[in-house]
Amino acid sequence: MVLASAVLMLILLGIVVLAARSGVRRQRQRDLVLSQRWAQIQSQAHTMPDAGLAQVANVYQPARRGSKAEIVWLATGYRQDTWFAYNWPRAGSIVLLRGSTGWGPHNQNPNVFYVAPNQILSLLPPDTMAAVRRQQQRDAQGVGR
Repeated sequence: MVLASAVLMLILLGIVVLAARSGVRRQRQRDLVLSQRWAQIQSQAHTMPDAGLAQVANVYQPARRGSKAEIVWLATGYRQDTWFAYNWPRAGSIVLLRGSTGWGPHNQNPNVFYVAPNQILSLLPPDTMAAVRRQQQRDAQGVGR
């Protein structure tokens, strides 16, 4: 009975180790893909002078026809109220977008950035920058090759 318990424990331990290694591999692969997508979106931004890269700092009012959010322009750090018409990006998302600045009647702000549905050119998930940092660390250490 003791031997059977020990064998069962070893089998369970093996399963846990394999699952953990598989999770690490998946995380590394996702980090690599997001790093590559981040490089692509930066390159794309350089070829489009009328577009900008921003991170959605927070979404303060999701609505039926879009969402009100605050973005941070990555080039300048400037924070700006934004209306995403018929789009609902999550906080932390990275967006390459176009739009126009105008009056915001909901908050009496003359500097609201309006983004139409077709003006989001690329969108990366909220965990992109953390993935890029992890991948850069791996690259610098020569890990994961």
